[in-house]
Amino acid sequence: MAAPTSDEPLTTPLPTAPLRSVARGAPPTARSEVEPPQARWSRTDGPAGDTRHAARGRGPRSLDGGAVPGPHRGARRAGIAGGAALLCLGAALLESTADLLPDDPVLGVLTPLRLVLLVGLVAAVTARGRWPRTPLDVPVVLLLVVAAAATALAGQPWAPWRGLLTAVGVCYLAAGVRRALPDSWPAVSLLVLVAVAAAGAGAAQQVANGTPTGFCRGALDGSADLCTGAELIRATGPFSNPNLLAAFLVLLLPVAATGAAALADRTSRLVGVALVVVGYAAVLLTASRGGVVAALAGVAAFVVLRRPTRTRLLLAAAAAGAVAGIAAAVTGGRFGVRGEVWAAAARLVADAPFGVGPGRAGPLLDAAIPGEEAFAHAHNLWLHWAVEAGLPGLVAALVLTGVAAVLAVRGSRRGSVAAVAAGAGLAGFAVMSLADHPANAIRLSIALWAVLGLLAADERLSRARPAGRRPRGRAGCPPRGPRPSPRSLPHPATPTTRA
Repeated sequence: MAAPTSDEPLTTPLPTAPLRSVARGAPPTARSEVEPPQARWSRTDGPAGDTRHAARGRGPRSLDGGAVPGPHRGARRAGIAGGAALLCLGAALLESTADLLPDDPVLGVLTPLRLVLLVGLVAAVTARGRWPRTPLDVPVVLLLVVAAAATALAGQPWAPWRGLLTAVGVCYLAAGVRRALPDSWPAVSLLVLVAVAAAGAGAAQQVANGTPTGFCRGALDGSADLCTGAELIRATGPFSNPNLLAAFLVLLLPVAATGAAALADRTSRLVGVALVVVGYAAVLLTASRGGVVAALAGVAAFVVLRRPTRTRLLLAAAAAGAVAGIAAAVTGGRFGVRGEVWAAAARLVADAPFGVGPGRAGPLLDAAIPGEEAFAHAHNLWLHWAVEAGLPGLVAALVLTGVAAVLAVRGSRRGSVAAVAAGAGLAGFAVMSLADHPANAIRLSIALWAVLGLLAADERLSRARPAGRRPRGRAGCPPRGPRPSPRSLPHPATPTTRA
């Protein structure tokens, strides 16, 4: 290598040298050396809409006459529409919590809740330009079709079917919000945290003040559940039944917990965790045996879904089977009045394999079971669908359950917090629905379908944004290839010499 002459620099010029020459008035050698990065972006790399606005002289201008990059008008419109859809989803969740909206229709069959859902769905479609399709589309359509067929065959009014359609609208509103605003999970989970806090605080207030609710618990087996003044008052919160409150909290508490964890500072997170604790305490205050078991199942599902390996999933399934076997052995296969309801429901399914029609299960069970106790459903979600929509309805409900379970496991494996929270809530709700049917109430149905929509929308979102896994070669090993030596990499602060 030849020695440098006296007028040859030892190092290459720094990148700021052309900028200094421009400051002295020298003409630049190339536009890319002196043009600000934002001007180059707006001139070459920006969307076509930005170039058109720059040519027409609209918007702020940069130093060289180009348009300064800013939010596209379409993106701004999509953000406004997505925010409107989010507000409508919040109104639906508040309706599910506190029953704020009137039930009387505004026009025809259009109730205030349906009007809110219609506005929210239009906003969600406007934000993305298309309907929010989900992996639940096929089982949802199947469920709607078989329910409509059962209604028509039984010659029943269409009001129960419209109620189901309203709840399905909440599902697609939640999915549309998550698709229009991909970063909306903290906001949605915070709305759920507010709903849980309101329900839990109402339950605590009832028990603390000794407010009679008409429901008492005198013994664990239910043998002394008459309200004589000495028994424990069962909290109902904003609902008409303690089991409904327990199911509502079991479904939403895992989602609320993620909302509390997403709060900005430590003090806010502490308050959020305290509200979640109040919610779980409210489950205990309902004295619902099924609710307590379902809450424990939801917590266990949350732990398993955080790391859903095949071994942990198999162990969880084995533990669930063992618990069911122990419960059957302790009770001797006798489940009291619920056993009578299940037997009567099975007879109804055998007599009407295509269903008796939505809304008719309760009166028919009342007529088939002797006694003064009234029944509104079959005390089992899937058996209730078999009674009212027949065997096709049972198949549709089972397919919907299976798809939701697959989505929860698959999303959790990709590291999705939304899939873990929604899957845990749905798992606890499914456990409670084995001996009850809280989704028969429209407000609980709204909450259930909202969580299903959040889970279904997260499927494509987590696919688009994987959880940062390293690429792997065969047998799970990192891909092979030459690795550069640390000495061969140039140091960023060390200039290279010229040859």
